[in-house]
Amino acid sequence: MEKYIDKIIISVLKGKDYRPYVLATINKRFVDTVYLLLKKILEARQKNKSEDWWIKELVENSAISKRELLWFVGLNNKTVTNMANTAKREVCIDLGKENINSIKMLAEEIEKMHDGLPYIEIKLKHRKEEIILSEKESIQVLNTISAMKLTVQGGAWSEVGKKVEKKLLFTIFEMLCLPSKNYVLVSDEMKKNGFVGNREIDGIILSDDHKKIIQIEFKLLGIGNPEIGDEALAREVGLFLVDRMTTMMIEEGKKKGVNIIELRDEKALTKIGEYLKKEGFDVKNPPKITEIEKLVPQITKKYNEDLENKKIMFKAKELVK
Repeated sequence: MEKYIDKIIISVLKGKDYRPYVLATINKRFVDTVYLLLKKILEARQKNKSEDWWIKELVENSAISKRELLWFVGLNNKTVTNMANTAKREVCIDLGKENINSIKMLAEEIEKMHDGLPYIEIKLKHRKEEIILSEKESIQVLNTISAMKLTVQGGAWSEVGKKVEKKLLFTIFEMLCLPSKNYVLVSDEMKKNGFVGNREIDGIILSDDHKKIIQIEFKLLGIGNPEIGDEALAREVGLFLVDRMTTMMIEEGKKKGVNIIELRDEKALTKIGEYLKKEGFDVKNPPKITEIEKLVPQITKKYNEDLENKKIMFKAKELVK
């Protein structure tokens, strides 16, 4: 993900789709993890020739991480928590065994009706070692890979928000020449510790006398997740930056005093600048879109998360004087 951060920021600021870079990250992690899991399955089968080798070596084995354990039983942390109200390792093992048994029963039903259906048989080779898995075992491998893909995919999209949004806000403010003293970027740590009342706030813009305060919420996911728009409008933030939003929600935002700017618009930077000028902040016109690609790496290099965290602490003390 790290090597794509600047590319994602450039894409967003130019009004382009940033998702290809996230998908490239997902695909790379998926392929790398597939090979890692297949190697562990091969080693487990070579070590244990008993009928329940999968459970003994890949589920009950304490050397297997909980994350991988969930993959080997075809589940994920959220599903286990929803089912048992906890995701402790022993619970994952118990529910996992039940899921493995259900897959075995499904495989047995498939065996009885194989007419017209292809036979699934996975062969694993590593150096001079080779094993051929039965259809039941092969289906379990496919289920493992499927569970892993969901985890890897969800983690990558979440990581975009954590690693990109603050740097992107910083880049926007730098490009508009908004003085450092007039904004703070809210870290996840600050939200956890209760330094901001709204845990969804990503940035705050303040006038010199602190009489005007604009809360900013930033979401790179848009139309495909309409609930984030509903939630932002309910919170009535000052400025809501989002990838895309429906026309109806944009109009609803205007009624509630929430200024929504779609980042998929190549004029988004200009619109943010116009909004801040209207609110009385001294900002400059943004650079031309042709200059963005050159400027972004120079700006992101200046971003210092520790410094931003110290700044919000200092501002917090100023505001409660």
